[in-house]
Amino acid sequence: MNKAARINIDDVFHVHTFRCGHAEMIPDEAYIEKAVEMGAKGIWFTDHAPFPGNPFGARMAYEELDEYLDSLHALKKKYLGRIAVHVGLEIEYFPSFDRKGYYAQLKKDPRVEVMLLGQHMAETEPGRYSFSLPSFVLSQQEYQLLGKAVRQGIRTGYFDAAAHPDRIFRRKRCWDAGMEETAGEIIRAAAECELPLEMNLCSYEYRYYCRPQFWQMVQPGSPVITGLDAHSLYELEERYRRQLQWGSNDQILRHLQGERNE
Repeated sequence: MNKAARINIDDVFHVHTFRCGHAEMIPDEAYIEKAVEMGAKGIWFTDHAPFPGNPFGARMAYEELDEYLDSLHALKKKYLGRIAVHVGLEIEYFPSFDRKGYYAQLKKDPRVEVMLLGQHMAETEPGRYSFSLPSFVLSQQEYQLLGKAVRQGIRTGYFDAAAHPDRIFRRKRCWDAGMEETAGEIIRAAAECELPLEMNLCSYEYRYYCRPQFWQMVQPGSPVITGLDAHSLYELEERYRRQLQWGSNDQILRHLQGERNE
């Protein structure tokens, strides 16, 4: 069974920690205590994974990875019987790191319970990445580059879910045929691999991050999960309240399908 299938609507899924450098500077335990206070049954940490050599920012350093995994597993034991603490990583798919065996290494680590595919950038050629492209190129082509990487990542079998798949379209203002084609390719790949797509409640708060047209293409019964993408206690609390208010994953999907941002 896919690990993400164990994520329930009363779980707090997709939580970051101070190590990523753009989250609230609080102890990991503070998120757990807040989740317990709100009555959650489980909490899933998926901080931004590092890469060997630390070639990217906005994530923990590679040297912090062991401390992150070990610290959270200690809290997992401490809170046993009160709340289920799960330890995972959110990470992009880059073919060159796949060839080096990095994803297989993480997948085999017993401390990593879930691997969340979160494609914020794409590898355009070995060692070169989309963030280095001119802005006018990114405005038109970024979603295609990221979409290809998401499809590749889905088909590797390394990942348990795909985070905020509609966020790849964030630079585009008007939905068009090219975006629809890319969306369809991602949705079909996820369905074929039975990989859940994450309905991200952080994306919902930004006009062009959450695209109803994407979710309207998701067929009823397709595997979907809800993620908070929380980087602070405030975000955890507010987004979890919204999650409970909206109801089941199917109800949240219908809600996103009915939204309009254009």
